[in-house]
Amino acid sequence: MAEFDQDHENADVKDAEGATAQTSVTTLFVMIKSLPRIAHGRDLRLREGDIIVAIDGALNELDIDAFRGLCEQAKEDAEPLLLTICRGDVIYDVLIEGRLGAELEYANAEASVAAQTLLSKHHIGPKDHYRNYEALRDIRRHVVLYDTAYSAIATLAPPIWLLQHRAWEPMAAVIAAYATSAVVHWGVFVATAILMAIYFHRIQFRLIRNYSLFTEHYFWHVCAARSAAEAQLVCRQLDPYCYFDFSHVGPPAVAKNEQQTRQKKQNAAEPA
Repeated sequence: MAEFDQDHENADVKDAEGATAQTSVTTLFVMIKSLPRIAHGRDLRLREGDIIVAIDGALNELDIDAFRGLCEQAKEDAEPLLLTICRGDVIYDVLIEGRLGAELEYANAEASVAAQTLLSKHHIGPKDHYRNYEALRDIRRHVVLYDTAYSAIATLAPPIWLLQHRAWEPMAAVIAAYATSAVVHWGVFVATAILMAIYFHRIQFRLIRNYSLFTEHYFWHVCAARSAAEAQLVCRQLDPYCYFDFSHVGPPAVAKNEQQTRQKKQNAAEPA
């Protein structure tokens, strides 16, 4: 009888553990089902199937209605939310300022468990340490990455700011405007400098984005990071073949077809 009671007790423990595991499995995350052509989520380059696993560093246990309400509150309070997104095998963060404008659904149990496992390996710092970075990529997978936070240098010294972003044509135009106004009259130079400062104060990152489009770099990705190095790492995880002018993550992986081409050239160069 005692032996039967012991077995019965073990069975109860196993049932309790199974119930706990089942509870954790059935915690389903909110997932993006679709995005209309005009939506905040599309501006942030979110995609169908992206899973929202955390909000401001805390596990996202909200249902769809509660999540939408939280986004509305963030817009009213002018306080952005730091969302942690799971896209395939990649986890990254992004700051949002209101409703995503997306149709939402719940991820299935398998995807939710996989996303939570990835989240456990992802470190999230204080929200005020993050800022959004925009990445634009060309057909050769060269990426232009810039911080979208306001820059005082752009207002006070536009040529230096343009030099930092390697925007050569706009920099030449600004310097020419300064030089021409200085030749005409010092008062004209002062007025030009003031107008230029106001212009760059209002349009600074739209200017860089438009210049990148001029150089055939197209809007690719948005992520929140604490540094350019961290943002580059996210881009490299999403595209192992992308590369940067000032890389903090080393050279990109070599595509398979490029490896084959190099091998053929080496074989052809070797004497028979």
